[in-house]
Amino acid sequence: SSGINAEYGVIEEEEVVTVFVLEENSDVFILTLPLDNNKTSGGELKGPLKVLPPDNENYELDACSILCLQSNPPVLVVATLSGTLQHLALLQDSEVEEEESLYLLETVEIELPGLVEEGDSTQSSDEEVSAISLIPDPTARDRYFVRHNTGIHSVFLPAVQRLEHFVKAEDGELNLECECVAEHMLCVQPVGAGDPTCLFGGTVVQDPMLGANLLVLISNAEFISLPIRSVHREEIPLLSGGDKTSHCASTMKQVHSQLFSQKLQGMLARSVSNPLLRCGNSAGLSQKALLELLMKSTQVFREEYIAKQSKARGELLHHMSLLQEQQTQHKSELTELQHTVSELTGEGEKLSDRSSRISKRQQLLRQRVSSVMREVQNLLPDLSTAEISFKEEMNSMSRSLKSLQQDAEQLHQKLKFQTKTAKNLPTLSEEQQDRVRAILKENDNQINSLVTKIKCANAQYL
Repeated sequence: SSGINAEYGVIEEEEVVTVFVLEENSDVFILTLPLDNNKTSGGELKGPLKVLPPDNENYELDACSILCLQSNPPVLVVATLSGTLQHLALLQDSEVEEEESLYLLETVEIELPGLVEEGDSTQSSDEEVSAISLIPDPTARDRYFVRHNTGIHSVFLPAVQRLEHFVKAEDGELNLECECVAEHMLCVQPVGAGDPTCLFGGTVVQDPMLGANLLVLISNAEFISLPIRSVHREEIPLLSGGDKTSHCASTMKQVHSQLFSQKLQGMLARSVSNPLLRCGNSAGLSQKALLELLMKSTQVFREEYIAKQSKARGELLHHMSLLQEQQTQHKSELTELQHTVSELTGEGEKLSDRSSRISKRQQLLRQRVSSVMREVQNLLPDLSTAEISFKEEMNSMSRSLKSLQQDAEQLHQKLKFQTKTAKNLPTLSEEQQDRVRAILKENDNQINSLVTKIKCANAQYL
């Protein structure tokens, strides 16, 4: 069978473009085409791609449209006539190298054709159900729009951001347990097939001043502009946590165990939304259909908007009471800190006065020590020229005395040696011995006289 829809993929660096071809039985093929016009090759066709995990429900027989989200890795969206959307990630096959497979992330069903039905008006034949077209969102690659005859749906895929983060990080765990967010933006047949109004087409228009808008054309030649809200991917907490020590702080720590902003967003999250309603001539509509439309819209507003906002308001009041309790605790702590600061300021002034007094006493002590040193220096004696000469003479005599003492020791040593060797030498006569004794006695007297003079001089002048 021939393909019923095709979608361009990401243009690769090798100057080739990838085209994803969809068949009615949900088979997906990959057609690789070169961008060089000189090449005669018609491209390479691969497929059909294997869908994992294998399941018969993955292959619908009424596939009508395919879209490739410009992410890394690419994520394909396959739509069927019955309103079923399949989100498939294109990854390398783990069993066969150089081949790619489709991994089913989730399956979503959107409501067709309207919000309420009148009798059997919605029991239309297959000819009355038109094909679904998928419109990419140029402002966010993880969001797209679903256009059909009865309206517009917006689908946001959080799994795309997780896949890209996992590919960039190259480590860690991949958690894809997150459901997509589908929002019904526009409904042109609010009472079912009885309303002849239908939607012809839509596109995203970007304006620097007005921002991004979804421009839709309906059957009565009317254009409807739907503003596109930005996608909030990162949660920004309203309050920042910190270390708490008091009882109130421990209570706030329990509150911060889950970020309060995320808690509020979870409470305000809607599973059902009321789209913008637009229909043709309402004169042919019965009062019962209009009443049912009003009742259902009112019920959605009451359950999905007012009730959840009331619950969020109660949570805000409770959170406000906790914040007021924390503020009271902080004020008391601030008062105590201010009292402590005043006490420390007084102690600081006392220490400053004491330090100044100690500094003055140290300065006085330095002055007294300096004066004492000057007095001692002044009391030191000053020698005259004669005294200096006599001191030098005494030093010379002291050196001479040391020399004479050394000579005397040498004489004593010689005497001992001569006494020892005298036995072997011929003895002196008595006359010779008397002469030697007289000479030695005279030398001894001279030495003793010099020693006495030196001692007297030292005792007198030193």
